[in-house]
Amino acid sequence: MNPPRILLIDDNAGDVRLISAALEAALPGAMVASISDSTQAIPHLEADLAIEQSPNLVLLDLRMPKKSGFEVLAEIKRDPRMAYLPVVVLTSSEADQDVFRAYSLQANAVVTKPLGYVRLRSAVKTLCEFWLEVARLPPAMPVERKRHEDTAD
Repeated sequence: MNPPRILLIDDNAGDVRLISAALEAALPGAMVASISDSTQAIPHLEADLAIEQSPNLVLLDLRMPKKSGFEVLAEIKRDPRMAYLPVVVLTSSEADQDVFRAYSLQANAVVTKPLGYVRLRSAVKTLCEFWLEVARLPPAMPVERKRHEDTAD
């Protein structure tokens, strides 16, 4: 089995370091890519899809400059090539309207970033266990099948 691939989209360098360390503790050997510029999230995912290396899990912050996490989430879920990707919103926000909006844009889950590394590590471990071990995820759509479906319309 290939090591899990996780894409972390977060502009806060401190959060990226902590979340990356928590991911390493939960999934030694996992391939973690991080993007701090939210405008690069979709091009990065498109490049991954082109080489059939889409992430098994996307962790997405909401509050980012240039393009919000809401905008990134909407683009992912609107694109049939990416819509199947599990996207967990990992945010500092506790606002009910942010939770509601994220779910209305088809987030797979919304988790408030816990304060303190020990609690964050525990939350990340739980997320990884559920999304990568318990939940059954669809396989990435092979390129040939995508081409056939695109021409079938």
